[in-house]
Amino acid sequence: MKKLLFIVAVITLSHDGFVFAQSHDDVIKAAYAKTHTPTGREFRVTRYKENTQARLEKDLEIAKAVMEEAPDRSSSYEWLGRRYGYLGMLPEAIEVFSNGLKKFPDSYKLYRYRGRHLARNYQWDQAISDYRKALEILKDQPDTYEPNGIANELDLTISTFKQNIPYYLGQTSMATGDYETVLSGMDEAINVPVRFAYMEELIPVTLWKYLALRKLGRHADAEEELKKVPDEYDLIENDQYHRAVNYLKGNYTREDFLEIADVIGKYTVAMKDLFDGDEENARKLFNETTDSGPRGFWPSEAELMMLDGK
Repeated sequence: MKKLLFIVAVITLSHDGFVFAQSHDDVIKAAYAKTHTPTGREFRVTRYKENTQARLEKDLEIAKAVMEEAPDRSSSYEWLGRRYGYLGMLPEAIEVFSNGLKKFPDSYKLYRYRGRHLARNYQWDQAISDYRKALEILKDQPDTYEPNGIANELDLTISTFKQNIPYYLGQTSMATGDYETVLSGMDEAINVPVRFAYMEELIPVTLWKYLALRKLGRHADAEEELKKVPDEYDLIENDQYHRAVNYLKGNYTREDFLEIADVIGKYTVAMKDLFDGDEENARKLFNETTDSGPRGFWPSEAELMMLDGK
């Protein structure tokens, strides 16, 4: 009888292939245990320019004060965790979100935020579980705009939770090689009936769908996705994604694009190199992009692991 109950419990926890078995305390322990990227790079302390660092540290102090005054509000955990995250303190952020979930087990926002920080901390399977849990909770609730933690130039909030959660589920699934979920997540994100700043969502969705389709060998479908994005568009946030898509469309040479590319742009060039059979240059750029961040760059780390058969 005990054996039967154990089997039933495992099946329940493993619904749809995603395990929710880790307790919140186990998630916290696993977060603090991470000291290196999967390819062995030691984590470094995140530091910004002096003014930015001072502002983010001040924001963190304010969030701590709010937590002291209002520990029974879910938003206190949301913002304190996010403020730790912006400073690169991912285990601390994950701990805050996890403690919040003990009090607010039906908070799709806390699952969404913890999922994002888990993904950056290379806890990919648990991140995916968190995103799926967030979507399950949010399914029958009205959508709301997700407040920016760091304001864009226009100080506008441009995306919703029903856009962002499936988007990040899809994006994180690149790391586990689940390209069908990349596609379904991106489709769900872009099909949310919110037309404000539509192109801001479509452009990054297009990039990740292109990469997933190329991974699946659906090259013609990948090229069709690129046609949805205009060569020129006045964007609020996603200029670098737009440049990366324009590179894939052939609007830049490799050399010219690398001169202006940020980390996502260089990752895109590396992926294109990989698809073109140039593994040597792909590896160089994957290593360069992950070396550039104090905690690596998880999309590049994932590709390096796959190249090494790990």
